[in-house]
Amino acid sequence: MSRRRVAGYAVASVFVVLFGGRFLAIRYTEAAWFADLGLAREYWARLLHDLGWQTAVAAIATLWYALHTFGVYRSIGAVHLPRRVGDLEIAEAVPRRTLRWIAIGLALLLGIVTAVTFADVPDLITLARHATPLDLREPVLGRDASFYLATLPLLETLHLIALALVLFGIFVSAALYALTGSITWSTRRPRMTPHARTHMIVLAVCLALVLAWGFQLDAFGIVGGGGSAGGALSPADRAVRLPASAALAALSLVVAAGSGVALRYRRPGALLAAWGTLALVTVLARYAAPYLWEAWRGRPDTEVTLALAQYDDRFSRAGLGVLDAVGDERLDARATVPDDSLSAIGREIAGASPWAAEPALLEAALNAALPDTERTRTWTVTLDVYGGPGTAPKLVALAVPETDALGFERAARRPDWTASHRGPLSWAGEPVAVAADADAATGLSFLTRLDRAAGRIRYLARAADPAIVGPDEPAPPGGPSGLRLGGILRRLMFAWALQSPPLLDRRTSVGDRLLVWRDVPRRLDRLYPFASFDAPRAILIEGRLLWVADGYLASARFPLAEHVPWNGDAVNFLRAAYVATVDAVSGRTRLYSRPPDLAFATALAAGYGAAPLPSDSLGPELEAHLGYPGQLFDAQVEMLARHRGNPVGARWAVSREAPDEAAGADGSATARPVAAQALLALAGAPPALWRLAALSDAAGTALAAIAAGTARPDGTPWLRLLRLNAAAFPTEAAAAARFASAPAVVASVAGAAGPDGAVRRSAVMALPVAGTVAYLQFLFATQRRAQDPLMPRGAALLASGKLGVGDGVRGAADALAAGRGTPASSFAGAAASLTEARSAFAALDSASRHGDWAAFARAYESLRRILGSPQAGARRP
Repeated sequence: MSRRRVAGYAVASVFVVLFGGRFLAIRYTEAAWFADLGLAREYWARLLHDLGWQTAVAAIATLWYALHTFGVYRSIGAVHLPRRVGDLEIAEAVPRRTLRWIAIGLALLLGIVTAVTFADVPDLITLARHATPLDLREPVLGRDASFYLATLPLLETLHLIALALVLFGIFVSAALYALTGSITWSTRRPRMTPHARTHMIVLAVCLALVLAWGFQLDAFGIVGGGGSAGGALSPADRAVRLPASAALAALSLVVAAGSGVALRYRRPGALLAAWGTLALVTVLARYAAPYLWEAWRGRPDTEVTLALAQYDDRFSRAGLGVLDAVGDERLDARATVPDDSLSAIGREIAGASPWAAEPALLEAALNAALPDTERTRTWTVTLDVYGGPGTAPKLVALAVPETDALGFERAARRPDWTASHRGPLSWAGEPVAVAADADAATGLSFLTRLDRAAGRIRYLARAADPAIVGPDEPAPPGGPSGLRLGGILRRLMFAWALQSPPLLDRRTSVGDRLLVWRDVPRRLDRLYPFASFDAPRAILIEGRLLWVADGYLASARFPLAEHVPWNGDAVNFLRAAYVATVDAVSGRTRLYSRPPDLAFATALAAGYGAAPLPSDSLGPELEAHLGYPGQLFDAQVEMLARHRGNPVGARWAVSREAPDEAAGADGSATARPVAAQALLALAGAPPALWRLAALSDAAGTALAAIAAGTARPDGTPWLRLLRLNAAAFPTEAAAAARFASAPAVVASVAGAAGPDGAVRRSAVMALPVAGTVAYLQFLFATQRRAQDPLMPRGAALLASGKLGVGDGVRGAADALAAGRGTPASSFAGAAASLTEARSAFAALDSASRHGDWAAFARAYESLRRILGSPQAGARRP
């Protein structure tokens, strides 16, 4: 054997070991992990299913490419390569056997690349096989909504695979024919051998058939979330794009037939004319015709427009589950209430928490109150309601400290591997419970330091490295015991899969056990890949600490529905179908169906071998802590703002958080609605933890409604839309401006901070209580900004045309009830003041742009008067 061949085999072996060995190591570690969870059978069934379909895709693609590479191989007479022998250069013929192996190798390589590129085919097949009808049929093409959610994604992916195979087949075949001289360019015209001509025409026929299939799927894509009106169907879609898709599919079939006729009759001009016509008609039908139709149609057809608007409204709300789940009601709230009712405001909003408004400040306060010199901590804080039978519900913030792994990565001196993988840094700290209602607004009130007699917290809410458990520590009952490291080969596989060489040295022993994928997000992603999960929350049940995460099914393919931003994507179908729990000590993981049970979600989970437990097995304690799914609430609020406002088209506005830096220019991908949480008794319902979001009118001058969501006693999400009297209540932004300019608030802020302190105001919450809407803002301050964290030092309350300030919510409410509040204009007057302020600012901006400084001074003084700001040189309290 020659040295060149030995070197080639050596290089190939290294690549096989590096990539194939890592693949086997990961599969081995996964199999051991699933076996430790008691899910070995489900894992092997899922793995064989995925590998089987990926192998099928690779085999089909390899066979397809082999047909073309061998088609070119059969047309080759001989291939000669130049070779130099001494001073002579000769042409040496390449053996036919070598050419055959080149053809096989090229086809195999392209087939593997195709299978890797479309690795999601097994998941799409599972989705299509196990989806059940939703009993909601769209009226345009007559398909059930489940077809668009489950079957259409698979068909689109298969079409994309077919299109890629045909296009790459054309490219590879043409390139090989050009290399072998079967396709040349002579006298400004291409020349082909008869064999090459037949081959390329057959590929052209295949391309036309694939295009016909694609145009047919385009019609389903337009109805299933691909319309031009943000996912909904527009008049141009109905009048032009849908008929054009059918016409283009028919024209593609005609071109396919004409290309087939070209095999018998040599008419290259006619063939090029047919394909040129198809290209031109495609551009006109897909782009030019809809644009011209919208520009020249004149007066729109009122009947068609109204029908499409009704489809949009119905299916958009149904896609997010707000068709039947939401209770649309008129809230009996007045802008002004009697003075004797003001005292009730303090009692009813005692469940409003300052830590719900500023959760990051609670983490800083906990770090200051419970110092830890061993590590930098990050806290997972969960706001929830606790209270046994016969006791009043109490708002509690349950906080679990974990090692800040990202902070250690950035630190100049990183901790030792042993300390961070089997020492104290690898586990969560001792959880604490803090009173979080308005009565505890002046500082931290620790309810208890939780007893961890059951064992240390091994399973975390945030990203965590693998951990080592010694042989002397017993495994927690009811959960996985961990992967025994064992001999050198087993440890090598674990170290290779996890990229952790210390598993092979003396820092570990044969009897140690390895805990992998113990952070809740990655754990749930591996166990239940068919769902997306929210950030885990910590709850206490019978003295056990459980992580709870809401599981979602999301899609952008719901028919005739608009899209809303969700979790960085745009979706028009969203269901909180699952609830996953992970025991923080034992790691025992359970998946439940969230009520009401969705047959579509149950069948999909069963297809992955992870049949969820029915919702009636949740138990009353877990049901009491389910709450309303946060991500579902954000998406539903956005859809309610669009489709519960003025039917003529004046949509409501939603207050949004500041977008992330990674968001686009408009921030629509990541900016979430501003939602408050409070323990309230709304409209006769028993006290519960409600999520609240205020919706303003289209002009942004007054509140139009308040969306409120909580969970019923059985865990079913309950969404209510509380409509308000038009122009009766200002927006949260207007209330914030009132707070900022009120002398009492300014004096309270100055007194709480002092000369060396700092102050921070929370976001304003609009709370429907005591027959009105109360606007609440918490004031955080510190006397020493460099040493002490910001703590709640007061609250400002705006209600019934008055503003009260106190050391807490009750103090602010007492100030209102006792008449010590700052008199204010009516809420309608506040809205008018906001309009005046906007006009003054517009005049200010216009004067600045035109350089009219006299008008600028007049507008500036007008704006100062409207906002109630003191004159220049006046001293603030």
